[in-house]
Amino acid sequence: MIDMMLTERLNSGYFNSQHCSKQWRSFIQVFVEEIYQTAGDEDARAFLRHMGTRLAAMHPVPLYDSIEDLEKSMNLILSSMDWGWVKIEMHDLSLVFYHGAFPLPSYGKKEAEREALVFSALLEGLYHGWMVALGGNPEIAVRTQKAIPGQVFELVYAKLTRNY
Repeated sequence: MIDMMLTERLNSGYFNSQHCSKQWRSFIQVFVEEIYQTAGDEDARAFLRHMGTRLAAMHPVPLYDSIEDLEKSMNLILSSMDWGWVKIEMHDLSLVFYHGAFPLPSYGKKEAEREALVFSALLEGLYHGWMVALGGNPEIAVRTQKAIPGQVFELVYAKLTRNY
């Protein structure tokens, strides 16, 4: 489990050096609403995962000898997109991606909760695409364990995961 003091420092440092672009907020809000209304929850999440995989292909991470170096590379890419930061932990049979400071366009509680779930699907695709590009099994999914606005998202890359 990630240290909450570390999370606060990382989020504070990130938000002090970056900002969320106002120019795209309305577009993203309408885009997300339309995807869900048109496609439904399951297909919308599948589409967003696919988009995340495409983003991973556009922004590849090189092969590294350590998780720390991989994490640094991912953070450079995430920073260039103004998408927050990631901390990676290795467990016995899984990798856990702790993703913080993800820019959510809405500020209302209900909208932000929905968008956290939406963007977690995008992150599932992004991290899955990176893992597959690094030689991981394409059959192993990255799944969201926690996606709560204002908190660190938890995504798990493991053979046996449950989607919450």
